[in-house]
Amino acid sequence: MKKQKISMFDMVVGFFLILLCFSTIYPFIYAFLYSVSDGIRALTTNITILPAGFTLDNYKVLFADNRIIRATMVSISRTVLGTSLFILVTGLCAYAMSKQQLIGRKYIFIFFVIPMYVSGGLLPTYVLIHDMGLMDNFLVYILPGCFAMFFMILMKVYFEGIPVSLEESAKLDGAGELVIYVGIYFPLSLPIYATVALFVGVSQWNSWFDALLYMQDTKLYPLQLLLQNVLKESQMSTYTQLFEQTLNKKNRISTETLKMAILITSTLPIVFVYPFAQKYFVKGVTVGAIKM
Repeated sequence: MKKQKISMFDMVVGFFLILLCFSTIYPFIYAFLYSVSDGIRALTTNITILPAGFTLDNYKVLFADNRIIRATMVSISRTVLGTSLFILVTGLCAYAMSKQQLIGRKYIFIFFVIPMYVSGGLLPTYVLIHDMGLMDNFLVYILPGCFAMFFMILMKVYFEGIPVSLEESAKLDGAGELVIYVGIYFPLSLPIYATVALFVGVSQWNSWFDALLYMQDTKLYPLQLLLQNVLKESQMSTYTQLFEQTLNKKNRISTETLKMAILITSTLPIVFVYPFAQKYFVKGVTVGAIKM
C-alpha cells in the first residue's frame, strides 16, 4: 500500500489549525491554573503551565457559602426542565407543521414568523410576565422560553426529510399521530434533537437577565446572576473574611484567583456536555443546513 505524501500546504494548514486550537483552549487552561493558585503568589508570578502554589482554597471559599450550592441547583433545574419542555413543545409543533394536510398551515406559519421580526419589546414582556403571576416564580425561567421559531423551522425541515412511507405503513397498522411521532420521528431525529437541546441548554445555563428582571427572591437566583454579584468588589471583602474565619491556612486568596474560580465554576459544567452530544450535534447541523 502506497504511503500518501504530505504536501507543504497540508503541513502549513495543520500547523495553523493546531495553533488556532491552542489559542482557543489555552485561556481556559490559564483560568483554571490561576484558580488553583495561591492568591499572593499569583500576583507576583507569571503563570504559564503550572499554578503558582497549588491550592483549592479558592473553591473552598466559593462553596463555603450555601447560596452557591442553591444557585447551582436552580441553574441545573432550569437547564434540564427548560430544555426538556422546549424539546417537547417545539418538537410537537414542528411535527404538526411538517404535515402538508394541516388546515391553515400557511397562515399558522406566517403567524409564527411575524414575532421573529417584530418583537413586543421589554416593557410589554415585563407587564405580561407580571400579569401571568410569574414574578418571583421558578416557572418564569421555563414557560416564556419553551418555543422558538428558528428551531421549529430547523426541526420541521428535518422531519420533512423522513420518508412518508414509514408513516403510511404505521397508519396501516393502526398507529395514531402520537405513536408515529414517538415511535418513528423521534428516534430518527435524534441528531436534530441533540443539536437543538445543546443550543437551548447552553442558553438556559448562561441566562441571567431574566432573573435580574423578574426575580427579587435571592433564593431563586441562578448561578450566573449570583456569581456576578460575587464578582462585585463589595462582595469580595465578605468572601475574604469568610475565608479567614473558616480556613486557618498559610495559603491566601485574592480577588483575581477568586474571579478565576468563579469563571471555571460557571463554565465547566456545560463544557462537559459537548463531548457526549458532539456526534449528534455535527450531524444535526450539517443535515439541517443541507436540507434548508
